[in-house]
Amino acid sequence: MRENLESLLGRVITWGLAAATLLVTPWWALDPINPIKMLVVVPVGLMCLALLVTDRKSVTWSKYRVVLGLTASFMIWQILVVLVSGGESNQQIFGSQGRNTGLITYLAFSLIFIGSVIASKPLIMMRLVVVALVVGTASIIYGAVQASGADPINWVNPYSPVFGFLGNPNFQSSLLGVLGSIVFAQLFVKRMKILHRTLLVTYLLASLYIIKETASQQGFLVLAIGIGVIAGLYSLQLNRNIGVAYALLSILGFFAVLFGTLNKGPLSSILYKESVTYRGDYWRAGWKMTLDNPIFGVGMDSYGDWYRRSRTLDATLRRGPDVSSNAAHNVFLDISSYGGFPLLVIYMALMILVLLSAIKVLKQNKGFDPVFVGLFGAWVAFQAQSIISINQIGLAIWGWVISGFIIGYEINTRDNVNQDPISKKGRVADKQAQSSAGSVVALFAAFVLGVLVGMPPYVASSKYKSALETSNPQVIQEAAYLWPQEPGRMIQVALALNENKFVTQGLEVALDAVAKFPNNYGVWAALDSMTNANPEQKALALQQMKRLDPLNPNLK
Repeated sequence: MRENLESLLGRVITWGLAAATLLVTPWWALDPINPIKMLVVVPVGLMCLALLVTDRKSVTWSKYRVVLGLTASFMIWQILVVLVSGGESNQQIFGSQGRNTGLITYLAFSLIFIGSVIASKPLIMMRLVVVALVVGTASIIYGAVQASGADPINWVNPYSPVFGFLGNPNFQSSLLGVLGSIVFAQLFVKRMKILHRTLLVTYLLASLYIIKETASQQGFLVLAIGIGVIAGLYSLQLNRNIGVAYALLSILGFFAVLFGTLNKGPLSSILYKESVTYRGDYWRAGWKMTLDNPIFGVGMDSYGDWYRRSRTLDATLRRGPDVSSNAAHNVFLDISSYGGFPLLVIYMALMILVLLSAIKVLKQNKGFDPVFVGLFGAWVAFQAQSIISINQIGLAIWGWVISGFIIGYEINTRDNVNQDPISKKGRVADKQAQSSAGSVVALFAAFVLGVLVGMPPYVASSKYKSALETSNPQVIQEAAYLWPQEPGRMIQVALALNENKFVTQGLEVALDAVAKFPNNYGVWAALDSMTNANPEQKALALQQMKRLDPLNPNLK
């Protein structure tokens, strides 16, 4: 029964990984990236839960009490945050427009993480390597199509046209860096055919080319960190003295790159970009939110509502007061601003547990294990990019799955001292697990429930796109109220109606928006811009805009 559970969990998780990364819906939804990825992640999380509940008797739960306790605490605290923080409920539950990383998504991540812990075994981990190759190859091919200008999809994107299936070149380059780390480690598999090794090298060279075409240097840094970790562990296995020397050089190189990125040291002219300064503005704002709301934070995915009132004067003036952000561009600060120090401490404890688990496995393995080391290198690379980037669903799911696999592998092989490398076990036949009737029914029910829970943002985005295509003002006005309501959609509708001389309808939407989202700066700015807003309404809008953006010099 335990093998059956592991096999089913492995299939659900790996298929979910591929779908969450690759699926986009440019022809059917206004936001073609995030809602569909949420719609994948939620059913996958619930299917993992269904399998664990159905086959619970086959699991020795006491072995997992630490990771289960931390994960349960992480989930419970998020629920408390939604109930106590005071943030807008729909936004906290479904996530903000263009991100969808609210409570539901994070609960799904947590369930996928636990499923990965329980499922982790050599064959499943090798399957993950195959999925990484498939997803990476698809991203490379589509990136090459985008780089050549032959993309059949007419994307609306202000960035580099090379962004793969993730909607942003930074995410594309980071994903290729993380997956490239896994692939690089497979070059150390012994007795690999020359053809296969050549294909892996070709894959890595193609990854470097696409990263260059994204015009996002963080992909190079992420890949370099992953390769550096893998090469360091390999050199340590060959000779301890060489490994120690490599580690010291790597530490020096890391700090040289770090200072160069921060516009200090000899590498500053190569590595520094103005975007690093802007990220610093986002980080300081996120930290201020955490300090001002240390227990329950500002609410799940509510960073955007608090950014303007938390930023410094320098940040306000640097690119102009109208430039805002709905993310800290640092996953740890995102989490701390969402749920205060308790949520941050729990998340950091989980990541420390991953690190400790990896160290234990590396110590007990008697040889160099390309599969496990590749996953560990990818995990380190993912953590590096999470310090400077956003928790995008299609990329974040890789971090949660790899973390779960590392912890689970340490627990599930704890009684097997001096493990043979996973790659040596790769040719062992995988017995096709016979799914019990209960498991099949549970999977189907969980899938249906997951679709129902994760669907509202996608349905709203799809219906809104259809409404805009009608050019019918009444239909568009009605679309502003699609559930779950979003401030961004209501702002767009109010402004569009006002600009097209439907001033009464525009004002009506704007007034409803400020009533629904009183802590959103944009809805008050929209009300202030309405043609037929009366002096009292404009005065109230200005007052609220000053409250929400106190350092804005344009508000007089």
